Amino acid sequence: MAEPGGYRERLRRNAAAGKKLSEHQPELHQSYWHTHDLAMAPGALDRKSKELIGLALVVTMQCDVCIAFHVRDCLAAGASREEIYEALNVAVMQGSGPAMVYAGYAVEALDEYLAGRRAPAAAAERPAPHAH
Repeated sequence: MAEPGGYRERLRRNAAAGKKLSEHQPELHQSYWHTHDLAMAPGALDRKSKELIGLALVVTMQCDVCIAFHVRDCLAAGASREEIYEALNVAVMQGSGPAMVYAGYAVEALDEYLAGRRAPAAAAERPAPHAH
C-alpha cells in the first residue's frame, strides 16, 4: 500500500470521498455510524479489545484503508505495539498468506504513527461506509 503521503494522506482522501458519498443518502450513512458507535462502545469488552478485534478482522478482509483506521484507533484506545502485533498474528493464523500481506500494511501504518506523525482525529476523518 505504500503510497506517497503515507497513511494519514490516505485516510484524509478516503474521508473526503466518503463525505461526498454520504451526501447522496445521508440517512444510510448516519445509520452505519450509529451502528459503529453502538458496537464500539465499552461493555463487557473495553474499547481497546474491540479495536484489536476490528483490526484483526479488517486484516483478514484485506481492506488497507480500514487497517489504517483501526491501527490509529487501537493506539488511541491505549493498545501497545505488542498487543497490536498479537492481534495481527491471530489474523495471520486465520487468514493465511493474504492476511500476512495485509498485516504488513498494519505494521507500516503503526510504524508511521509511532514515528511521531500525528494521526487524524477519529471523528473528523471517518472512513467511507464500506471501509469497515
